[in-house]
Amino acid sequence: MEELIVRQVDIGVAEMDIAVDDQLTTTRVVVERATATDRHGRKDRELILVYGLDGTRARAAALHRAADSC
Repeated sequence: MEELIVRQVDIGVAEMDIAVDDQLTTTRVVVERATATDRHGRKDRELILVYGLDGTRARAAALHRAADSC
């Protein structure tokens, strides 16, 4: 596991085709692109995270709780 420091986050909504029971179906997802640096500041990384709608609501609630405690 590696520790990364996130410098910038871009979030958007996209439609994505996924396979369900041998058929393609289109679903909406939240896509997060994070630009991060390793803890030594040597190398930038771009991370692409894709969340289904169920996980998005839980993540948003956790972010709100974290922001309120700062």
